[in-house]
Amino acid sequence: MTPFVIGVLAHVKWFTDPRLHPTQYGLLLSAPVIGAFVLAIGATGLAYLIQHRVPEPRAIRSLERYAATGPLALRIALGVALIAAAAANWLFVPSLVLDRDAIGVALRAIEAGCGLFLLAGVFTRYVAIVLALLGVVAMVPFSIESILEQIHILGIAVFLLLAGPGRVSVDARRRADRSIEHEKAPTAAINLLRIAMGFGIAYGALTEKLLNPPLAQALLDQSPFLNVLRPLGVGDPAFIWLAGAAELVVGVVVLSGQITRPVMAIGFALFTVTLIVFGLPELIGHLPFYGIMLTLFIAPDADSWHVRRALGRAA
Repeated sequence: MTPFVIGVLAHVKWFTDPRLHPTQYGLLLSAPVIGAFVLAIGATGLAYLIQHRVPEPRAIRSLERYAATGPLALRIALGVALIAAAAANWLFVPSLVLDRDAIGVALRAIEAGCGLFLLAGVFTRYVAIVLALLGVVAMVPFSIESILEQIHILGIAVFLLLAGPGRVSVDARRRADRSIEHEKAPTAAINLLRIAMGFGIAYGALTEKLLNPPLAQALLDQSPFLNVLRPLGVGDPAFIWLAGAAELVVGVVVLSGQITRPVMAIGFALFTVTLIVFGLPELIGHLPFYGIMLTLFIAPDADSWHVRRALGRAA
């Protein structure tokens, strides 16, 4: 089971050169991809039934009183990831390797600076804007697709823009850069964070597996053990579809906002399993996801007054 999980959640482009295997968007209307979407929609329907018919334990819901820790968790996770990525000469993730020219050095400096400011919680709102602009600028040396695959980082930036840096921050001590004074701000912050994560997972399932079987095959050629179903007669093409469909299901369910807590808990465990094979690069790339998963596990929505009050006073 563990190898199958690793095969499903592996970020193929982090460990295989994507330039040799461009995404085939023409496959969007192919039967296998449509079948994967049908499966994801069915899983979302099942998640809806569970959400509305299975009561959540009161002890779990009581975690919402700690919603104020969300901004701190996101700042630490993203800040450390940005600093580590800059040190490794990446922009955000291992697949986006920066050139050592003036543009590359400038992007690294901005990335590291954003990480440091986030860790300290200083000028947080402006850092969030710079991060969003950094993603736009990075589309030039890289591509729109490669930046869209990192849209969860934009989700964190928007969350911090709306909710503020949290109480454990320099901004809070300065009584500056407070959360946006609007009753819908906590709801918007959580929803946009969840949507960004779900879209990123679903889009990655398409660009790394379902719409790019040759790319996924290249990773299986490097690490054949990832196809744990091969002894059962499941060939690599079928395994690639299964892995992509499973990842698409996770992304679409997260997008739907159903059973968010269970999905975050399972995701946290499964993302950790991938570290066994892929090590430090995988950890650095996944750190922002860990911050998101912790935040959404504590506060999956803003229906609770505990969450609205905590995030309304996040700064």
